[in-house]
Formats: sequence, structure tokens, C-alpha cells
Amino acid sequence: MTVVAIIIGAAVGAPLRYTIDRWVHGRTAGTGDTTGGRGRWRLVPWGLFTVNVAGSGIAGLVLATTSGDLRILLLSGFCGAFTTFSGFGWDASLLWSAARTQFWVTVIGMPVACIAAFMAVWHLASAAGR
Repeated sequence: MTVVAIIIGAAVGAPLRYTIDRWVHGRTAGTGDTTGGRGRWRLVPWGLFTVNVAGSGIAGLVLATTSGDLRILLLSGFCGAFTTFSGFGWDASLLWSAARTQFWVTVIGMPVACIAAFMAVWHLASAAGR
């Protein structure tokens, strides 16, 4: 059941990540492209930033409110496929070669925002469950 739960969660998380990333990209890309036309975003990879911070918040909620197979489905399956470290690395490498200031904003800001979202939602959900 564990492997099936992970597969089901991932089957939902991965396409949702792509859809949200593209949707946010469509609203933030444009004339401010700092990557010389090679990049996918303006200033900061906002689509990836959005899914990673949202996924971190969801992970905090899941950890505080679920257990067993449901936790595995949502945390390892859904959140594991919804968030992406490989995309973060790729976007960071594009920024390094084109826009050093945005590189530092992204590589420091995204992990800090993800940790903050996780901790805030986890603490709030844990407190509400008491």
C-alpha cells in the first residue's frame, strides 16, 4: 500500500506543479527578463517559488494533521512531486550566469520562505489540533 500511496500522490502533485508554475510564469514573465532570453521568468523564478513555498506549507499541515498511509500519500507522494529541488538548481544556475543579484535573492529567499511556510503552518495546525 505504501508504494501505491506514493504513486497516487505523485500522479497528482507533478502535473499540478507544472500547471501552477506555467500559470504563474504567464503572469510574471515579460520585458524584465534578466537572463538574455534564456530564462523562463522575470527577476525571480516566481512559479517555482510559488510551488515550493505552497508545498512546504502543505507539508507542515500534513505532518501536523495526518498519520499512516494518508501521511505517506500526501507528504512523500504529493508534496514530493509537487515541490522540486532540481528545478530550483536549474533556475539558480541560469540566474548565476545572467543576474547575480537575483541569484542571491532566489538561493537565500526560497529556502527561507519554504522553511518559514512549513514551520508556520505546522505550528498553527498542531496548536489547532490540541
